[in-house]
Amino acid sequence: MNGFYTELNNSSHLRVIIVEDDQDLREETELGLRSLGIETTGVADAAALYRELITKPYDIAILDIGLPGEDGLSVLKHLRSSNKMGIVMLTARGALDDRVQGLNDGADAYMVKPVDLKELASVLCSLARRLESMRVERRKQPQPLPAVQTAPSWKLCKTHWTLISPEDISIPLTPKEYTFLSRLVEKCGQPVPRAHIVHAFGGTVDDFDFHRVEVMISRLRRKGKAITGELLPIKALPGFGFSFTADCILT
Repeated sequence: MNGFYTELNNSSHLRVIIVEDDQDLREETELGLRSLGIETTGVADAAALYRELITKPYDIAILDIGLPGEDGLSVLKHLRSSNKMGIVMLTARGALDDRVQGLNDGADAYMVKPVDLKELASVLCSLARRLESMRVERRKQPQPLPAVQTAPSWKLCKTHWTLISPEDISIPLTPKEYTFLSRLVEKCGQPVPRAHIVHAFGGTVDDFDFHRVEVMISRLRRKGKAITGELLPIKALPGFGFSFTADCILT
């Protein structure tokens, strides 16, 4: 094992984040992995994870399923749709159906608690080497010739304050709806904290009634569904904020 960690540290600096609501288990795992040479940060829920990912890049996320607020499988799907980081599920749910669902949803590995720290570290290092190998292979591949850029799925038009669906259906927006969507589209696919949305409306976190924004979003969703016949790709991140989960640009 020591030779393996020496090799890993010489090639890249592995950064791991653990999402586990059990404080004792989270701290024990965090300290244990650090003692084995892996830079590790622990957080208690999805909202804290999203805040961390905004401020610092991580190579691998370790997710529990039974998290407060947004559960681990939902977090897994969100990360897999918008991020290329490695994902290891570490959970007490060991049933075959749970393991299959986790792997089918995009997890790179699925481990059942309790787990030996050295085994967990070995899985992390093996996954890190695989991710690095994939990055090296991508760099070796010849770059394709520039292709004609295809239109994104959604467009947010600042001239006419409309959201245009992939089927070219226009949804008229109020000034507040446009302000909200423009902040999400600027970070398309990435989580946008409530504080950023509050600032976009010219308010401050301490005295702003966010319930008004939630009512506005509910009306916007109903309007979008009525006009286009489909749900708008606006995802609520409980306790944190929102994200626009489809491709979209400002025009």
